[in-house]
Amino acid sequence: MPAMHSLPPAHRPLEDALALGPALLARARSAEAAPWLAASLVEGPAVVLGAAQRAARVVDLAACAARGAKVLRRATTGTAAFLGGRGVVWTLALPHVASLAPDATARTLLNRNVRGFLKGFSRAGAPAHYFGREWISLQRRPAALLGLDAAPDGAVLIEVFAGHDAALALPPELAAPDERAVDRWLGKVPAALSDVVPARSSLEALARAVVEGIATWAALPLIDGGEAPELAAERFQPITAPDDPVPPGASAAALARVPIGWIEAAALSDVPPARVWLGGDVLTARWLLDALGSGEVPLDAEASPLEGATLADLSALARRALAPGRAPEG
Repeated sequence: MPAMHSLPPAHRPLEDALALGPALLARARSAEAAPWLAASLVEGPAVVLGAAQRAARVVDLAACAARGAKVLRRATTGTAAFLGGRGVVWTLALPHVASLAPDATARTLLNRNVRGFLKGFSRAGAPAHYFGREWISLQRRPAALLGLDAAPDGAVLIEVFAGHDAALALPPELAAPDERAVDRWLGKVPAALSDVVPARSSLEALARAVVEGIATWAALPLIDGGEAPELAAERFQPITAPDDPVPPGASAAALARVPIGWIEAAALSDVPPARVWLGGDVLTARWLLDALGSGEVPLDAEASPLEGATLADLSALARRALAPGRAPEG
């Protein structure tokens, strides 16, 4: 009988919580092909960048260091989350896009699979809604941030971040100018979990309620996943290089505005075969960004999730990054 495999909510270093994503995705892609779910109770202060966000375009690394806020990078794409104190990271790994929602497709991935989180938050006493793209609204305020990645074989990783003691919005004094230019929250004031969840609910109880809500929504029994997997936490250590994750020797970044914020490109070479690093705030699969950076739109591009920009946006920026004589930007 199909089941949802789960690790019980546990306190974890933030680096371990981020490393849990690839580890559970590997389990979801195994021969058993079952969905996996975990909740990690974490501590900040820290900024968690999306997998494809160039550090210096999002944060002022010196200001973060002065405040004692680590800058880390997660495995999922999307926008940055700020954890000012205690927080929760939920990790959901699926063997394929329709594992929980039979009508889900690559382009409706978040719309369908976020519904379990909405049920979980609501059962914890915080009515939840999702209006698209990268955040969940609790009590009509942005309060949880989404990240996603997908493997070429269709397996999916979704991460949800929420701060308990402080809202997840990046404080202006820690943000780079390009980041401050974006209205991430559509004029709304982001909330901490402590602002929108009943005070009687502990953070661990909230984390568990969301896990149980997802399983209930999916109509799957929740079974103990046993021992936690071995984690490659060394991949998720603090970032100190301004251009991380752009490879060394790349050209200056080219920027373009898109509905979700910014996309970025940098030429890795100007001799055939020309290659481009593509990144930014977009919610998509990292393999798709790599493929588009090679100059071709793969035949299965439509089978990859893409939120906040279009294939045409990304391809056009990649071509511009390779244009002779392009003035540096970013």
